[in-house]
Amino acid sequence: MNRLHGKSALITGAARGIGRGFAEKYLEEGATVAIADINIDAAEATAAQLGKGAYAVPLDVTDQLSIDAALAQVVAKTGKIDILLNNAALFDAAETVDITRDSYERL
Repeated sequence: MNRLHGKSALITGAARGIGRGFAEKYLEEGATVAIADINIDAAEATAAQLGKGAYAVPLDVTDQLSIDAALAQVVAKTGKIDILLNNAALFDAAETVDITRDSYERL
């Protein structure tokens, strides 16, 4: 369909699961997709599997310097970011009243 032809997307947490699913669909629609993930090895493997238009970007969404670097890398490669899909998530299995301040800040 190519509804996203010429668009540049950055998807956080895209090395697997729902993020990867988003990446697959965005690529099908013609976007160039940055597979952004804290696990760069997994991101690189996913980008290689997804093929043309996909590339890996290291990104830790809990670290501002990492965020800035990832954004700069995408802009350097594509000249822009049209789509930002914040999919990365962390989960603490503790009961709400038992979540520590450190865990809360990380989430």
